[in-house]
Amino acid sequence: MARQLRRALEPRADLTPPEAGSLASKLNKIQQLLEAAERKGVTDPQVKAWLGKIEDAAYEMDDALDEWEMKIHEQEMEGSEDVSDFWEKVSSFIQSLCLCFEHVIDRRGIALKIKELNGRLELIAKENDEEFKFLPKLSGEKNQDSQDFKRVLETSYVDKSKVKGRDDDQKILASKLLSESKQGNGIHIISIVGTGGLGKTTLAKLVFNDFKENQYFQQKIWICVSDPFDEIRIAKAILESLDQHHTSQNLTEFQALLQCIETTVSGKRFLLVLDDVWKHDDKKWEPLKICLSKGAPGSRILVTTRNESVAEMMGSVDPHLLQPLSDPECFALLSQIAFQKQKEPHNKLEAIGREIAQKCGGLPLAAKTLGSLLSFKKTDQEWRDVLNSEIWQLEIAEVEIFPHLYLSYNELQPAVKRCFSYCAIFPKDLEIDVNALIRMWMAQGFLSGETAEKMELKGREYVRDLAVRSFFQDIEEDGPSGHISSCKMHDIIHDFAQFLTKSECFIVDITDDEDITAKEAFCRNARHLSWEDHGRASSPRFNMLQELSPEIGNLIHLRYLDLSFNRRIRELPRTVCDLYYLQTLILDACDNLSKLPEEIYKLINLRHLVVGEMHDAASIPQGLEKLTGLRTLSCFKTARGGSRLGWLKNLNQLEGHMDIIIDNINEESNDDINDNMDIIIDNINEESDDNINDNMDIIIDNINDESDVIEAQNAALKNKNGIRSLHLEFRGEVRMDVMEALHPPPNLLGLSFYGYVGIEFPRWITTSLNNLKIVDIYHCSSLPPLGNLEFLEELSIWRMENMKYLGREFLGITGDGRAIAFPKLKCLRFYNCKEWTEWEDIREEEEKDVVSIMPCLRKLRVFECPNLKSLPHRLLSRTPLDELDITNSDLLIEQIRSRGGYEFLSPTCQVIY
Repeated sequence: MARQLRRALEPRADLTPPEAGSLASKLNKIQQLLEAAERKGVTDPQVKAWLGKIEDAAYEMDDALDEWEMKIHEQEMEGSEDVSDFWEKVSSFIQSLCLCFEHVIDRRGIALKIKELNGRLELIAKENDEEFKFLPKLSGEKNQDSQDFKRVLETSYVDKSKVKGRDDDQKILASKLLSESKQGNGIHIISIVGTGGLGKTTLAKLVFNDFKENQYFQQKIWICVSDPFDEIRIAKAILESLDQHHTSQNLTEFQALLQCIETTVSGKRFLLVLDDVWKHDDKKWEPLKICLSKGAPGSRILVTTRNESVAEMMGSVDPHLLQPLSDPECFALLSQIAFQKQKEPHNKLEAIGREIAQKCGGLPLAAKTLGSLLSFKKTDQEWRDVLNSEIWQLEIAEVEIFPHLYLSYNELQPAVKRCFSYCAIFPKDLEIDVNALIRMWMAQGFLSGETAEKMELKGREYVRDLAVRSFFQDIEEDGPSGHISSCKMHDIIHDFAQFLTKSECFIVDITDDEDITAKEAFCRNARHLSWEDHGRASSPRFNMLQELSPEIGNLIHLRYLDLSFNRRIRELPRTVCDLYYLQTLILDACDNLSKLPEEIYKLINLRHLVVGEMHDAASIPQGLEKLTGLRTLSCFKTARGGSRLGWLKNLNQLEGHMDIIIDNINEESNDDINDNMDIIIDNINEESDDNINDNMDIIIDNINDESDVIEAQNAALKNKNGIRSLHLEFRGEVRMDVMEALHPPPNLLGLSFYGYVGIEFPRWITTSLNNLKIVDIYHCSSLPPLGNLEFLEELSIWRMENMKYLGREFLGITGDGRAIAFPKLKCLRFYNCKEWTEWEDIREEEEKDVVSIMPCLRKLRVFECPNLKSLPHRLLSRTPLDELDITNSDLLIEQIRSRGGYEFLSPTCQVIY
């Protein structure tokens, strides 16, 4: 907050109220105390209340800064207006005098707010000095665990009878420990990775004790590492376990300890378990690893950790990602404890217990904790009270469950902690759109410490950090870019986030009157509110509006506005353009929205504009080119007399999800354009209902004038290096010079064409796009020589209605007969090519000359190609095909049924038809 204040005030020192400098100093002092206070505030209500005062003051300071900066911006905008007429100048002068007095009054009001906040911060600081006495964290000082959340040093002892649902995991790990090493001559390291309370240590104990009962490993060593990673303590513990008669107390030098360990393990096969590893400090681990590698072949190290990065750093190439227990397994664990004092489980209690077990989300720690709680409750009503309570509201969860999760939470950077706890706003089991999440973090100011260019990048780093530490699960990645696109939170992790934000974040079921009534009092002080519909998770947005009130312009602090799926809204009020701080505006699936307000260019802080196709030819007004900070422009519609492609020239920060539509101003298009980065140039004479893929789409038709070439050149697509996926759609003939002008950025990863009828493709498709991984060809009249694309991994060919013959030009084979075609291609698909009859094979005499064709191909799918007679046997016999899927392609299926159509395939290839 202090950084933000200084950044906002320094460039305008002459306009800054005198109290602001003192305020920044106080904020900076308090900020240095926050980390220690936050750790204590988790369990101490008084500290929690003190932190609440700081947060209230910070929010109000943020609002005051917004108002101050906005007034300055308004003055600058008014001063920049160009007035030429004499009487207009006189009128403007009189108005400016009036406005000047208004601004003085406004600025005085803001200065008074800052002065009042200054006094409040002084009292807050004094309260710490007199009561809490928190001290600033010293440079380089590590995070300390709260006294209430201390780490438990585990031993190897375990009662097998009390463990449920880990038999398969135990067998898999035992097999990995006994299998041949994949790590060459180095020691084989295996890891168990998962969130706190999932049972990693318990599983390691089961495996360790199994091997204690046989002699395969001559030495078995159990070390609880915990945090910090103290290499000297670990070395001493290893040495004492290896030789119980040896005393390491007299050895203090790391080198001497390593020499003793090397001598002791030399020539012996050992199993070493390093439990609960937190830090990834390669400098501390590498000497130990080298020393231990002197053991006999077959020696193994088993590591348990919550962090995938730690497992990778330690050299584990095959981590065992531990999964939650099933609901029946959770119930078995819960009931074992809950009914331990009863000879026979009560039927009604058992039924309720099974429902309670579902709340555990497969977490053994939660099942054991709730089982312990239920063992003291004897009536149906008492059990139902537990069932109807949120886990984060149960006192036993605060004592038994959350301390385990807090240890992981405490390892996060302060900014990442704030980002994580904000996720309590999402309902449980919601698939979180990561792009939307990062934009919400930006709106809350959680990424404001970064430069404007790096906020989204920093947000992705935070998401990745939370994922590798198991705060996020069910990770989905975007194919071309590799960025995490969606994720979920485990129910208990979500409960923990709600525990951290008890008075800030609330989720209300808008269809449940009792839930609304119960939470109404709490919600009055809430900072973040979301809702469920009939218990179903939904994103926090409004989607039942018929119109947007002009009063929206009064929400001057608004930074994120999601109006998607408001299908009745026809236009936005002009006052939307008064939202000076707006960063994200989402209008996806607003089907009746005709155009954007004329003054959209005033939203100079706008970074993400997500819109569907609108009916008006001038749907995007002039001035868009001024929004040079835009990262996302999902749809840009252009037509004769309307929006122009050249307006994109300076929007070089664009990263994805965009449509550019060139359409007739007198006809509407009914294209169902997805929320992607699409550039669409539409036919002036026809409508289409085609669904466009999640990419940047360019749909082009009747674009043959010289002015169209100039506009395509001015769009300068090749300068937009943030674009990773591009879809080009054509509905008519297009000049080749226009095609060449639509040159995409060279680092493009995904490309698709739709409806291109040209005989030749532009040169850039095979000469300039060297990083392409995914290509889709839809409804085109020919195919480019895609075999020349060095890094292409996936190729899909759709609805090639005029294609009857697929020749070697598709492979890019040169005239001398030698070729390396599709060197990285893994997946090849053909869909709905109904006239296709022949796929040219390589000739027998060419087999020795051809160097390599599709050497990495694993999957081939042929769907609804009924006239294709056969597959190219010689060509495909050179591939390591794992799966051949033939659907609704009768001639090929007939060959397969006669068992004569796929003898060229390897015996391990799975054939599906």
